[in-house]
Amino acid sequence: MTTKLLAPGGNLEMAIGVLEKGADAVYVGAKGWSRRTENYEMDNSDIKTVAEYACKHGKEVRVALNTIASSTEFPLMIETIEELYSYGINGVIMTDPGAMHLVRDRFPDLEIHASAGANIINEEDIKFYRAAGATCIVAPCNITMEEIKFIQDDLNLKLEVFLHSNNCFTYLGKCTMSSYIKQDWHIENGKNRFFGSPNRGGHCNRVCQSAWDSGNDSVKMTNNAFLLLNTIPVALKNGVSYLKVQGREYSNSLIFDIISFYREVIDRCKNGTNDLSGYIFRLNELSRRRDKERDLRTAGLLKIAKSNEKIKRIEI
Repeated sequence: MTTKLLAPGGNLEMAIGVLEKGADAVYVGAKGWSRRTENYEMDNSDIKTVAEYACKHGKEVRVALNTIASSTEFPLMIETIEELYSYGINGVIMTDPGAMHLVRDRFPDLEIHASAGANIINEEDIKFYRAAGATCIVAPCNITMEEIKFIQDDLNLKLEVFLHSNNCFTYLGKCTMSSYIKQDWHIENGKNRFFGSPNRGGHCNRVCQSAWDSGNDSVKMTNNAFLLLNTIPVALKNGVSYLKVQGREYSNSLIFDIISFYREVIDRCKNGTNDLSGYIFRLNELSRRRDKERDLRTAGLLKIAKSNEKIKRIEI
């Protein structure tokens, strides 16, 4: 099985650029339907442009629709997917099992990735989402190579493994900490947007990265980001379907350099090179740039969150 490099597309320039830099596939967020703010989502006309470019160059497009839809939003979701499907997209990234089941019935040839937000961590979770319609599982950040082989060989599902992501202290789809900040919402083209709730079309305020009073000290919860290197030869050997780079919210220049780096590394590994020590310096430099951008964005989100309201208690 050919392993494909899956890259983020937070805007039209990024989406086209990562394909030019060597990504085999790009994932973009549909406006109002993905776990990011609208600044890092794309409207349907731009997704159409990306799909046409990808088809022309033998590449693939995945669209993130990984928020949780209400019953009243399901018709709009299907209408959105119908339009995107007509553009020639290859798959969707979803969280809600009910939505997956509906999409599998309506669009049987679309690949359905069960999102990281589905928090799939064990065999029974995998079987559940496979029954719902998922054809590919987005693996948790701490997955082992033994688990990868088991999922692909015994459970017969494609697997998507992160090369770059954030190793959050909690489970992405189950964390509601951001919603404890006063949130607002509005209806945009029939779709509700709940700011402060990534699961409902808003964004994470990263309140876990605030200074928490532990009595004598001020501490922060673990939310480390990573860039993998030595995992790549093993992942290729085990036939992982997708190696994924997270980062729709990063700068285009940084993402372009990360994709170029991983394209070179993956090609070297496919040609028989397993000693990747010569890439460590470049990896560390990319990691430094990534950390700087991430810290700035986190500081900005915390500032916005604190300007809205202090963390409040929920009374039952």
